[in-house]
Amino acid sequence: MNNRTIALGVMKLSIAERTDDDSNVLDTLTEAAMVKFNQVIQQDLNIEVASFSFTGHGLTPDENGYHALDFVQVGINEKTERKLAFLLIITDVEIAAASMSYLLALPSQLTNVAVISTRRLVDSREDERCQKQRSTERLATLMLHCFGRLLNLSYVDDPNNYLARVRVSDDLDAMHYFTPAQHQQMIKNLPHEANDRYSHVSKKGSKLAFIIRHILGNLPRIFRGAFRAHPLRIMTKLPTMVAAALSVIVVLIFGGETWDFAASVSYTQLAVFVVASFLTAIFVLYRAFSFRLISTRQGQTSESSVVTAAATYLALLLTLVCLFIMFGLLMYGVVVFVFPDPLMSTWTSDKDGATLGAHMRLVVFLASVGILSGSLGGSADSRSVVRNVLFAADET
Repeated sequence: MNNRTIALGVMKLSIAERTDDDSNVLDTLTEAAMVKFNQVIQQDLNIEVASFSFTGHGLTPDENGYHALDFVQVGINEKTERKLAFLLIITDVEIAAASMSYLLALPSQLTNVAVISTRRLVDSREDERCQKQRSTERLATLMLHCFGRLLNLSYVDDPNNYLARVRVSDDLDAMHYFTPAQHQQMIKNLPHEANDRYSHVSKKGSKLAFIIRHILGNLPRIFRGAFRAHPLRIMTKLPTMVAAALSVIVVLIFGGETWDFAASVSYTQLAVFVVASFLTAIFVLYRAFSFRLISTRQGQTSESSVVTAAATYLALLLTLVCLFIMFGLLMYGVVVFVFPDPLMSTWTSDKDGATLGAHMRLVVFLASVGILSGSLGGSADSRSVVRNVLFAADET
């Protein structure tokens, strides 16, 4: 077991308008819930819990309300600057969801940040004393549930377990324990999931070495985060990218110069073009959809930021591979079933465009142009929709 102490933060972020008498409601509720939370997680885990209030800028809702990933971005900034391994954000406003009417919580395992809303924990028609007691118990349970998910514990079917699925807030009343096996898994996972190391401040060139070292050291977690983002699902959330790519491809495939190029280009030249297209497309999409991953005021880069960025890049790369294959299969079908052989043979200037090699070069070229041109259009797709798929696979 790793003996270093892991830092977990609980950040209170109040947004809802309140009277002066109710101004400390969120603070009081959170501190009361932390008593039970600390009792459970500090039994076996070498972890230090600190609570604080967010004092920065307020969040502005859009037409659909407040989104959990806006809170996650704030949490990433605070977690980095305070050098926390995990962060639970407790807010008093309702959080909009991508796939349901509202969220109780969203643990983002890729960023080690969880967002929890107190707005729907209890029925406002209940007696005020019962509301306070039940809110405290349910909030503590939800905090334990989210922390377990941040430690990569799996859901269980037992409704009495902290890792049961939460459909409505009433489900939280029955949840009251972790199994001994879950406790052991938490002890084992804690140092691996923390990603709480930081690069050196003064050593020249240490930041690049730090990034490379922790990418290689966290490959399983990076691959897990990328596959959990479901590249095929991301692809379905990029309609503008697909439309932009197809519009360019359709124009090119009916041009004789395209067939000339495909018949004459060397495999080395084509490979360079494919690699350049992928690198450019990944860069454009990453800039459009990733979180803003910052350094500390001293210029230190966090291990968590390295893992999050690497997993995001890998997820987008896998998405582009899926799109590349889709465009390639589609164009191969068009070449084989739409264009007659005599036209392929005579359309090119000095080489036969009807050969299998010419077909494959044409298909690869068009698919590469598709992801390159499509990435420029794809950056106009909804950032919140794509981010939800990348970073919010665990809505509660």
